[in-house]
Formats: sequence, C-alpha cells, structure tokens
Amino acid sequence: MINEHRSIVSETVWKRVLWLYGLYMLLSNAAYLAGYYLLPEGFMRGSPQVAAGRLASSATSFWGEFGLTLLFNIGLMVIIGVLLNLNQVRGFPTGYVVPISLGLFSGLISGTNSFAASDLRLYNAWDGMALGLSIGGVEMLAYILVIAATAGLGVYQYRSWWRWSGEWQPVKLRRLRDIRLSRPEIACLALGIALLIAAAYRETLLALQAS
Repeated sequence: MINEHRSIVSETVWKRVLWLYGLYMLLSNAAYLAGYYLLPEGFMRGSPQVAAGRLASSATSFWGEFGLTLLFNIGLMVIIGVLLNLNQVRGFPTGYVVPISLGLFSGLISGTNSFAASDLRLYNAWDGMALGLSIGGVEMLAYILVIAATAGLGVYQYRSWWRWSGEWQPVKLRRLRDIRLSRPEIACLALGIALLIAAAYRETLLALQAS
C-alpha cells in the first residue's frame, strides 16, 4: 500500500525541481496580488520571516552580516527542509511544505512592501525585478534544489497528516545509515548550497552599499 504513493519521490531530481519551482511561483504570485490589493502596506513587518532579515541586517560588518545570513539560510532553512524530508505522508515528502509556505509568505511580504531593510517604493519596476530575482529569487531556487535533492530520504512513512486520524502511526522505511543520494541528487544539493552562498554574498554587499 505504501509504494503506490511514492510517485513524487520516484521522479528524477530535476523534475522535482521544476515541479516545486512552478508551484512556488504560482503561490508567490497569487499571494503578491492578494497582499498588494487586499492588505495594508507593512502588514508583514512583524512576522518571524521579516524578523530574521532584520537580525541579519543589524550586524555592523560585512562578514558579520554575511555570516548571519548564511546561518539563517543554511543553518536553519536548509536543515529544517532536510529534516522534514526524513518523513513522508503517503509518499509526499514533508520538506515540500517549506517552499509552499515560503511561496505564500514571500508573495505577501513583497505585495505589502514589508521588507526589513528596503523599501520597494525606492525602486522602479525594472531595478526592483532585477534586485528581487538576483537575491530572493536565487535563495528560493537554492532552497528548492536542496529540498528536491533530499526528497527521497524518507525514513518514516505516515498514512495521515493528522495525529488523531487513527492512521497516523508511522512505518519505518529504512535506517538512517541506509540513506544514500544519487549522483544527480548530490549535484543538485551542491548547486543549491553554492547558490545560497552566492545570494548571501550579494545580499550583504548590496545592504552595506545602501547603508
């Protein structure tokens, strides 16, 4: 019964990337429009996502801010995504929840102009699009690469999302020591980490130039 739900994991890693990125973009664009037309400006400034950016921008040196950005991007977001992928619900890797939720939050933050260290009104559409794609866009692509690369790491399989459904008891698929990544998955993971480092460097550089 479990194997019939493994279609997502059985896809090639690059198909997983395309599927996740398409879903992320759809949710992000929809949330952007909802935030822009339905919510007041600055609505998301008190959210945990913006607070993390505010913490990184509080550093007084290049390497301090760069280190804090990497700590958040790799030390927190990547680790959360990989740990979640150790669990599956009917073959669905729970790490996929990360880009899905980030699609919604990033769209709302952009649509309500709630960034911690920048004001979208200071940029024209051309400059703003380039800035967003070269930092936030690269970061999101990197998260998706990492999560897609580790989607097949599932150790525990659940039959329901709900603990009190009567079918929540997990089935152990393998031991941690038996986990292996294929060569394409390793390449995808390495590319994701490299993009996170590049995005953090550019984000830090631009933040210090603007200050």
